[in-house]
Amino acid sequence: MQISNPTQLTSVEIAQTAVAEFLRAAAVSPELWRSHINGTGAVASLEAKLAAHYDKKFALCFSSATTALLAIALALDLKDTSFITTPLSYGATLAGFLLLNNRPQFINVLEPLTQTLCPDAVRQSISTHTKAIVAVDIFGNPSHTVALREIADEFGLFYIADAAQSFGGMRSGMPASCLADAIVVSLTVGKSLMAGEGGAVITDDELLYQKLIFLTQHPDRQRITLGFNFSNQFGINGRIHPLAATIADATFESSLAELQAHQENRLKIVTALNEIGLTVPMPFEAEGILPTFFSLVAQWQKKADPERLINALNEGGIDMKIAELPCSWISEQASFLAQYGHLWSEAGASSSNERVIPRQTEKTIFALQDLYR
Repeated sequence: MQISNPTQLTSVEIAQTAVAEFLRAAAVSPELWRSHINGTGAVASLEAKLAAHYDKKFALCFSSATTALLAIALALDLKDTSFITTPLSYGATLAGFLLLNNRPQFINVLEPLTQTLCPDAVRQSISTHTKAIVAVDIFGNPSHTVALREIADEFGLFYIADAAQSFGGMRSGMPASCLADAIVVSLTVGKSLMAGEGGAVITDDELLYQKLIFLTQHPDRQRITLGFNFSNQFGINGRIHPLAATIADATFESSLAELQAHQENRLKIVTALNEIGLTVPMPFEAEGILPTFFSLVAQWQKKADPERLINALNEGGIDMKIAELPCSWISEQASFLAQYGHLWSEAGASSSNERVIPRQTEKTIFALQDLYR
């Protein structure tokens, strides 16, 4: 998919112009500051672009992806129940579900290529208590959305996708995680579409969309969008900031164009890694997978040999360094165990809190980063 940016301006330059224009216009028409209140202006435009990108009917902007995930749990009434997810993630993905006393069923087998949920392992882990699958496109690697959709339909489960790191990624010719009941994207620093902070939920489920508005948006938007003659003043404030929406809306196309250039660069590095042979082969293109490469993660083939790998990359004109993984095993984090370890135990984890990712995998996965980053 070729993305055009006819002006050839960077997203930063486009954002600067958009913010300046917004502030000038808002000085004359203060009503512009209410775009997030009413769901109009840049908020409406951004939501339309997000829905179109995923070929969905609805999109709703939020103050953050974390808030969006909490809102989904509330809207789907996921409380005091169990959900299947990956232990290789950022804690904020699960925070809302855990706050509502939901029990995580961590999957101990991940796809070797993407480090995302293995569909076969998901199927084998479903119990009578399981109500949802929370998949994570970790490192920008798209999950197997086709298989997860089939499993969710077969067992009557909600399929929720944290696509915070994968906006602009593809798998099987489709946008990353596009078959989920609810897709969550992030607009925070470092993401494909960056607006300072923000998030969004994209869905085909009209009832879910309506509940999200009722639970998280201003009463004015509830009345405008839902047609109610009453409103809910007791929801959480999940609204995106109007300037964040303005930035994301203005840079939507240029961000995807810049992402495409980043993906092409990272695929060349993957090709080099595959040719060097020190790491497990990563046949992304052959498997029909296009990550966003939020992080470029590889796995040692045999014995770790960082110096030899970096030297081989340097000889090919690629300046990289080995870095720590941008996330750690949730089931090993002291803050998780202190606050929510009891929920994990109730979901069936061993009393000794043994890890749910094989140690061999943990020891061999590493991240590669630009040398001067």
